[in-house]
Amino acid sequence: MFMVNEDIIMRKQVRYGLIILLTFCAGAGGYAQNTSSPYSILGIGDIEESFFNRTSGMANTGIAYRNPYFLINNNPASYSALQDQFFMVEASARGKIVSYYANNLNSTANQTRDFSVNRVSVGIKVNKWWGSSIGLTPFSTSNYAFSGKKVIQGTNLFTYADYEGTGGVNRAYWDNGVRLGKHFSVGVSTSFLFGSLNQKEVLAGTEATSTITTTKNIFLRNLYMSYGAQYFTKVTPKWDFSLGATYANKTDLAAEYNTNITSGTTTIEDKVTKNDYFRMPDMYGVGLAITRNKKLTMLADYRYQEWASVKYSGSGYSLRNSSRASIGVEYAKLRQVWPVPIEKVFYQAGLFYTDSYLSIRNEQLKDMGVSVGLGFHSKRSTLSYLVGFEYGIRGTKSQNLIQERYGKVTLTLSYKDFWYTKGQKYY
Repeated sequence: MFMVNEDIIMRKQVRYGLIILLTFCAGAGGYAQNTSSPYSILGIGDIEESFFNRTSGMANTGIAYRNPYFLINNNPASYSALQDQFFMVEASARGKIVSYYANNLNSTANQTRDFSVNRVSVGIKVNKWWGSSIGLTPFSTSNYAFSGKKVIQGTNLFTYADYEGTGGVNRAYWDNGVRLGKHFSVGVSTSFLFGSLNQKEVLAGTEATSTITTTKNIFLRNLYMSYGAQYFTKVTPKWDFSLGATYANKTDLAAEYNTNITSGTTTIEDKVTKNDYFRMPDMYGVGLAITRNKKLTMLADYRYQEWASVKYSGSGYSLRNSSRASIGVEYAKLRQVWPVPIEKVFYQAGLFYTDSYLSIRNEQLKDMGVSVGLGFHSKRSTLSYLVGFEYGIRGTKSQNLIQERYGKVTLTLSYKDFWYTKGQKYY
């Protein structure tokens, strides 16, 4: 063992890593677009199932996953596994291509693309038993544009209508994980949900009537709490085992929305505030992870959400209880750097199947797919690079619905360094 004073080198590495991460975020945000989804017109939009972290290549399977070198926000209890005396900064972006299929659609002409930053987070190991992280990530997304016919109430007549919508809900979070004894960890995620939904309806005019445009801006917010726990132990000298669980309780999203109705030169404005615009239901999750020789990890998750209790419905649709099952596998190549093994590169794969919370014309939308991932560490700095790819199919063409076939590429940059050294580092 030897010790060296590396304050100058450490400062250079910190600047180098942070500059790359900030440049990555600024550049990606500058090219951000939105992928359209016709189903995001309902509720608060498409609920995000991805965590944008190291588990992206394993179908986002990781309720029981513990890793000392990355911020695993699947379960707040995992932060107690972070490496001592280190701070970490992570940023993730995702590119997405979606093709739409229906009985009356030409698939080659119905495709959208998207690229945007989806997560920025910072984490530290406060002491030997407590890890903490703050971050910002999307909670839901709404983006759609389509045309159709609308029946004029009280008559057999109809008019043509155009619909557009953008926005979504973001989640700013502060996660904490605390280790209790040698085999147990608990965690809590304190989040603030906020965002806006912008909806527009244009009813075509005739010779006798003017075009009617209705614009609604809905501003959502509330505190959102979720909890986690993990049990972990070494079964044999070669095998490690862990169990995980998560829970989030019912939460009402308060809303303030402004409505403008314009017909010709006449405009009507309305402003309403509600404390229960949309209710998030009880959510549960369980998972397990088995690791051999710190190289091969096999994981499985199951998540369940009680949307039926929300009793939210409309013409032709309703909410049902949703579930998501996923499995993942990871293999890491290690090299021995005395006195501990160091990870060089890792490979991932995963499968998932989801019964979503949307039921349209008595068809509960399903989402299924596969994923792969690759990660490696820089030889010249403490940067790590993770790339995950996911292919999935959502929805169905039956009942005159629209099926989405999509591909997603998630890129995550992770930087770590000492944040508390008492002036010296030990190797």
